[in-house]
Amino acid sequence: MKKFLRAALALALLTGVWWWLLQHADLAAMAGRIALLPAWAWAAAGIGLLAGHFMRALRLRAEWRHRGDPGLAACLRMVLVHNAAVLLIPLRGGEGAYLWMVTRQWGGGWAAAAASLLRWRLQDLLVLCAAAILLLMPWSVAGRLLALLALILLAANGLPPLWPWLARRSGLAMQAEQAGPDGQAEQGARQRVLLGDLWHGTGASLALWSLKIMANGGLIGALAGLPLEAALRAGLGGELGGVQPLQPPAGLGAYEAGVWLAVRLPVERAPELVAAALAVHAFSLCIALAAAALAQVAIPPSAGSGLADEGAPAARRQSGG
Repeated sequence: MKKFLRAALALALLTGVWWWLLQHADLAAMAGRIALLPAWAWAAAGIGLLAGHFMRALRLRAEWRHRGDPGLAACLRMVLVHNAAVLLIPLRGGEGAYLWMVTRQWGGGWAAAAASLLRWRLQDLLVLCAAAILLLMPWSVAGRLLALLALILLAANGLPPLWPWLARRSGLAMQAEQAGPDGQAEQGARQRVLLGDLWHGTGASLALWSLKIMANGGLIGALAGLPLEAALRAGLGGELGGVQPLQPPAGLGAYEAGVWLAVRLPVERAPELVAAALAVHAFSLCIALAAAALAQVAIPPSAGSGLADEGAPAARRQSGG
């Protein structure tokens, strides 16, 4: 019954947002604007989106390198397919694709994969919160910079002690709690290996979201005639709408609503802005899904297989313990 209600809620949300979109989008006028936009602008945006995924693949490779280098191709396949699953499965159910691929295709442990994904999403949350402070808050530049500094200090001092607690609450530190012959020392070693460095890969998350916001925001701004700051707000608003837990497949409607709320234009500008958001959303979906399909075909699922179980300390893994 819970699964049925979740599916019904997602369908109802999709129906509602699409009704709203069709009421507020001037698609005929947007088709003319799309034809006038030069090809290099679309190509630059596409390269920016793909570069963001490439940065995340580099991060993924660095994260798993100490357990047996999976290779850049395998990491790129992982990133692209996981992203496509998140886009296509409603209510962010596609997050499980990362866990499935790490455990089934790479041979990694479930707890290590889940800790990696949780760390990944915490970093994404911090980056998006920082971007929201800089672009969306109706404060002076000094006020936004002070708020950003406060966020950085809060994260630097509050998250490290909170990270092990989150892992325990999520069941991720279950392996670490199974102390071996060395008692607490063994338990602590397991936990350090399993949880890893909370801040590892933050730069890749920053690069990914910056490139997505600039690429999509630049296209929306060009199509809707927005100044630079408003275009960046549009790009960020779409991403914030697309990462919400309650959303239809591919974030259709949620993305466009996020763009509209972030830009805060007069109601009279709604038809052109919503149509521009629809066009750019469709473009970014095509890029993401085509790249995932190509990666599925060109890179075998066995790439990156054979990683060691991260739940045990290195010394015990080498001795077969």
